[in-house]
Amino acid sequence: MTGHKDSRNLWRSSVRRIGKGGPAWRAAALGTAVSLAAIAASAVPVTAADSTNYPGDLTKGKHLVIYVEGLADPSSGFFRVLNNGAQQAGKDLGVEVKYVYPASVDLASYTEKIEETIAAKPDGILILGIGDLDAVAKEAKDKGIAVAFNPAPSVKDQPLRDPNDVYISRVGADEYAAGAMAATRFADKGSKSMICVQEEVGDGTQTQRCAGMEQVAKAKGAKYDHVAGDPDPGKTASIVQAYLQSHPDVDAVVATGQPATAGIVAAKQAVGKPIQTAGFDVSPDIVGMIQKGDLDFTMDQQGWWRGYISVLEMVHYVRYGLIQSNYFLTGPQIVDKANADAVASLAENGVR
Repeated sequence: MTGHKDSRNLWRSSVRRIGKGGPAWRAAALGTAVSLAAIAASAVPVTAADSTNYPGDLTKGKHLVIYVEGLADPSSGFFRVLNNGAQQAGKDLGVEVKYVYPASVDLASYTEKIEETIAAKPDGILILGIGDLDAVAKEAKDKGIAVAFNPAPSVKDQPLRDPNDVYISRVGADEYAAGAMAATRFADKGSKSMICVQEEVGDGTQTQRCAGMEQVAKAKGAKYDHVAGDPDPGKTASIVQAYLQSHPDVDAVVATGQPATAGIVAAKQAVGKPIQTAGFDVSPDIVGMIQKGDLDFTMDQQGWWRGYISVLEMVHYVRYGLIQSNYFLTGPQIVDKANADAVASLAENGVR
């Protein structure tokens, strides 16, 4: 299936980032007590569906239960945003949404958690990509459970849904397009030499971000270079500061993750020269940097929608047999000075 390696890297990379200033997933995911790992109980209190409320409902008003197979406690970071979107969809659609996650973030533990969910016989399961999960997804499908997946492939890789796809829905951001969008903005504002600081080299999602940036930079006649950063903001700051001092022509820098974004801002301040800067993803800290003028913009994958749309598409499939003919892209979008104030309150409330 499309995107397994990139999906695995996306989630593993993100898990490494909890506790380090951005969503910091790894510390929360791996440090969470097993007792919490059973269920991050977020079941929405709902009344039983009535078929008269949903004309044509194929389930005849059945009480629907959807599971979100998370990777960490949803009390903060990316998983808070994703779960908030899923829970809101449950409220809006009159279904029960349960968020669960494994004791540790590895393929075996995650598969085991999905197996437990299959045994509970829900109506739908949202699976997050950290490896090849087609076999367990097919097991769920064979037992009459609708299965959805995060993330989605980019448009350039797969513009239309494969009719044989085991997943009835794939939702996520187009990471290649996000890198291209960032580079286009840099170039439009006069950049002649830009670098992409990859927080974790080897991560497929981040590699796509840099690839999109490189393609546009070369097309615009600008210099481009790839710099290996680090998930630690302080290490990234040192790496980028040294690079900027030895390459004084660089006038634009993008970081592929939240911790590295803090690092490039610190590096820019250390060298004391005007440089365009951009990051990826949204958090209260990132928005604060934009409001202060320390960061020009960030690329937003709109994680709330990743939860909301996934639940909506599963429910509409179960109730009405509907399947979207392409994959749902939640990003890229840009947060900058123009909309940072509006986004700030949403970030505080776990919607952005």
